[in-house]
Amino acid sequence: MKNGAYHHGNLKAELIERGLEYIDRYGAESLSMRKLADAAGVSCAAPYAHFKNKEAFLYAVQEYITEQFLEALTEAEKNCNDSSQMMLVLGIRYVKFFHENPLYFRFLFNGRILDLKTYQPFVFFEKAAEEWLDAKSSDSHYVILALWSMVHGLAQMVTIKGVVDTEHLEDEIGSIMRSVKIGENG
Repeated sequence: MKNGAYHHGNLKAELIERGLEYIDRYGAESLSMRKLADAAGVSCAAPYAHFKNKEAFLYAVQEYITEQFLEALTEAEKNCNDSSQMMLVLGIRYVKFFHENPLYFRFLFNGRILDLKTYQPFVFFEKAAEEWLDAKSSDSHYVILALWSMVHGLAQMVTIKGVVDTEHLEDEIGSIMRSVKIGENG
C-alpha cells in the first residue's frame, strides 16, 4: 500500500469511483492500471485483485453504474403508490440519480454503445412505461423512446448552470414533465 496506508472497506468500489474521477479529468485513453492504483492511493498490484486489465476495469465501471442506476429506478417504482404517476416518479428519479452522480452520466453516455434491447435500466423503464400506457398500441415504442429521451435530456441539462433550478430539482423536473402531460396516464 502507498505511504503505509491500510485500505479498508470496498476496494473495488473505491477503485471504480477514483477511476471515474481520473477518466473524467484525463480521459479513458490515458488511464492505466498503475494510474488507477495511484488515484486510489493503493499499491500497483491492488487493482489486479479485482480487474484483469484496463478493459475489464472499464467493463466493471459500466456494470457498477448500471446496477446502481437500475437499483435507483427499482426503488422509485417500489415507493410509488399511485400507478398513474409512475412515469413522473421514474423520470424524476432518473434525473436526480444522474444529478447526484454526474461522473456516472458522463462515463455511461460518452460515446459508449448501449443496446437498449438488453440495457437493463431501459428494459425496466420500458416495462413500467408499457404498464403506465395501459396497453401496447402500435406507437407505444415511440412514446417510450420519447419519454426516455426527455428524461435523458433533462439529466444532461441539469449539468448546465441556470437551465434547471437544481435547488428545487424534484419540483422543477416534475413541472417540466407535467407540462407535457407525463403526470397523466396516456
